[in-house]
Amino acid sequence: MYIEESARLALYAPGEFGKGSSKTAEGVLRYGKNPITCVIDESQVGNSIMSVTRINVDAPIVGTIEEALALGADALLLGTAWNGGAMPDHWRKDIVKAIEGGLDIINGLHDFLENDANIVAAAKKHGKRLFDVRKPPENLPVAAGKVLKEAKHNGQDSLVVLTIGSDCSVGKMTAALEIQRSAAKQRKQAAFVATGQTGIMICGRGIAIDRVIGDFMAGATEMMVLEAAAEAPVVLVEGQGSLAHPGFSGVTMALVHGSCPQAMILCHRPSRKLIKGTDFAISDLSKLISTYESMAAYLRPSKVIAIALNTSDLSELEAQAAIAEVQAQTNLPTTDPVRFSADLLWQAIEDFSLTPANH
Repeated sequence: MYIEESARLALYAPGEFGKGSSKTAEGVLRYGKNPITCVIDESQVGNSIMSVTRINVDAPIVGTIEEALALGADALLLGTAWNGGAMPDHWRKDIVKAIEGGLDIINGLHDFLENDANIVAAAKKHGKRLFDVRKPPENLPVAAGKVLKEAKHNGQDSLVVLTIGSDCSVGKMTAALEIQRSAAKQRKQAAFVATGQTGIMICGRGIAIDRVIGDFMAGATEMMVLEAAAEAPVVLVEGQGSLAHPGFSGVTMALVHGSCPQAMILCHRPSRKLIKGTDFAISDLSKLISTYESMAAYLRPSKVIAIALNTSDLSELEAQAAIAEVQAQTNLPTTDPVRFSADLLWQAIEDFSLTPANH
């Protein structure tokens, strides 16, 4: 169950809006279906959402829960997440205040609202709902490579495309959603599989793979891919982490083997030199491509067919130079799907699908 698309959201990102940790709020702003009443971040009051994030949403930035209530919000969405997904203690008073003001709460953190007695008591007293988006469903299967034979749309094999990364937080969800937009412009069907909390908040369904017990991560992915394949001939699976990241590689590997992709799109942030939260250098892209392809090949041959860059912190000239450099290095179609559209990436998928050897 997820909140109705008509619910008006206040996005809660105190002290963090526009920073790397507010990607949940920014993802919902850019791709979400719900109307937005405001962003809550006292440090950004006076600025516009556009000036902070380059996302064109006409809603104010306010400093308090009371202001969000006055603007007619129906739900408070916790729009900030850090590595580990813990909830800051000082948020809890604001959450209770929001509930007392009549708001449902949408939470994508690893700390669940349902485990806080005060929050649960307030929700019960005021008849409000608590959505712990990262809580996985029960009775998930163990993966068995079913995608290889059972991922079909109208009797034909669906094409599964997984977005992969040189690191975490480089735009894997964004690339998949922008590719879906490009497909829609051409009236082509592509289903999006949400594997993280932000993707679930945007499309209203999915499983946060990083919260699933290890034995069942690939199985949860497999289950979602099979469901999506019944809906569309192309399945776009949201990647997580990176095979090169010492903390998150396990989730990445589960997605690779659970989704059994025929094609992958590598996502990369050119300005980032170190793997997030570590002192390890970002791996050479050609080496990464080879690693992803070799690991996927244990179940199915898979090719990296294009590169999606996140150039949000570069000037347009710098972005164009980075695209040219990566394209020359990898000999693969390369673009920033937000800045310059994902049409090139969708074309790479269509070109790949038309090659008989890839089926």
